Amino acid sequence: MNTLKQRFLEWLTPKGIAFFKGLLKEHGTILAVWMEGDIPHAVHFREGMQVRNWMRSQPEFADNLDDHWLDNNWAKFVEECIGE
Repeated sequence: MNTLKQRFLEWLTPKGIAFFKGLLKEHGTILAVWMEGDIPHAVHFREGMQVRNWMRSQPEFADNLDDHWLDNNWAKFVEECIGE
């Protein structure tokens, strides 16, 4: 049986893993915000929402589906999963 981490990394794909690892290397966090022209790219609102939606679909998070909990913990989960 796949572990939660394995399922997440499979869902994230190598491209997503590289994206988040690149953020860690460049910004020291995956909670980065940068400008794309005049529009801010906020990882928390864009990619983070996709991760939080994935987390909502997993039985391991059934007791933690509160939006505040997910907002406060999704980045730590991603960083733990992509860590070397």
